[in-house]
Amino acid sequence: MIHISIKNDGFEGILFPGNGSKDKVIIVMSGSNGGMSMAKHEAEFYHKNGIPAMSLALFKTKQTSPNLVSVPVEYVENAIKYLKEQGYRKIGIDGASKGSEMALVAGSLLSDISCVIARVPSYYVSEGLAGKGKRKGPSGTSCWSYKGKDLPYAAYKTRIINMVEIIKKEKEIRIRDINSDKDVTPDTIIPVENINGPVLFISSKHDEVWPSYESACIMEKKLESVSFSYEHKHVAFDNMSHAAIVHLPWIYKFAFKSERQHPKECAGDRERMKMELLSWIKTVWQA
Repeated sequence: MIHISIKNDGFEGILFPGNGSKDKVIIVMSGSNGGMSMAKHEAEFYHKNGIPAMSLALFKTKQTSPNLVSVPVEYVENAIKYLKEQGYRKIGIDGASKGSEMALVAGSLLSDISCVIARVPSYYVSEGLAGKGKRKGPSGTSCWSYKGKDLPYAAYKTRIINMVEIIKKEKEIRIRDINSDKDVTPDTIIPVENINGPVLFISSKHDEVWPSYESACIMEKKLESVSFSYEHKHVAFDNMSHAAIVHLPWIYKFAFKSERQHPKECAGDRERMKMELLSWIKTVWQA
């Protein structure tokens, strides 16, 4: 492992060498949980399967903002620069949940990205989130920024999100209605047609956090309508929760009913997802 700091290189990440090849490397990002732990586990999955990978911190680490607020796309841009300097030839990006937003945004802006994987995605840029616990809520800013400016974002119509009360009532993190009730305008929609390589969408028909299945369908339809030059695929799972990750922390069984009520089915979905991820990177993503 190689640890990279914002102070020295303009981003915070951990590079896993995989089989040592410099042909491909995948940048991995997690969602609104922030931090580095989840992205690190996902990068380790690729590493153990021979694929070089870098976990990239977006927020909530010692070197990044404590909140999901105006996170710079330059984190990805600087990571790409670093990886190219290390001799990597092709650079892909894989994000889950909020990380999928960044993956799609970065892929549409940065031509050096030649493969995008968007797990439980959103088809538009959303408003950021700030605060903790009962005080956590919409930030009044975009999640993402580029060249010092916020990207246009869809604002929450619900301005107070009491997660404690939601969990008490629903017995899970069920905020799909809140996340569906936003002001989506044309300038907030991610221009996925500008991505410079194959795109894999992974969604859940049982998504409790936001309508990732519907978002993936919208983006697939867009790519088909413009006769997108690269391969694209949408894999939808029936049981897996919003936690479309290969390493499921035990706490997620308390967070989502589907993980408690259908553990075997969810585990089966994850095994299939692993195969889809590895197949996409090893066989579909070419020069």
